[in-house]
Amino acid sequence: MAKIWYSSKELTEIDGLPSTIQGINRKARVEGWKSRKRSGVQGKAIEYHFDSLPDFVKSHLIHAQEFPAAYTITPVEPLQLWTSAFLRLKSDEQEAVMVWLMRNGVKELVSFVKEQADTENE
Repeated sequence: MAKIWYSSKELTEIDGLPSTIQGINRKARVEGWKSRKRSGVQGKAIEYHFDSLPDFVKSHLIHAQEFPAAYTITPVEPLQLWTSAFLRLKSDEQEAVMVWLMRNGVKELVSFVKEQADTENE
């Protein structure tokens, strides 16, 4: 395990621990966690040694390091995206989309989408 010191802020994100920095620091004092002043930070920033943390916290930290989140987004061709979205609609919804497009056209669809995006951003 490469990392052995954890800041109070990092520990607030773990279920079962206090959700505030002050709460973490209070719990650490009561339970006697090994601590040090965080280097390179002004103020009273403290970090805690892995070995002094409760077992459930150690387990969480180990698993978080073993399985880093890896997100990959595969590029999708526009036609494939449209086809996939259309095929997920119910048949009556597909019919409504086709009728609307035939009546109003793609230009009107683009205008409608832009209007919807503008109202959501307000």
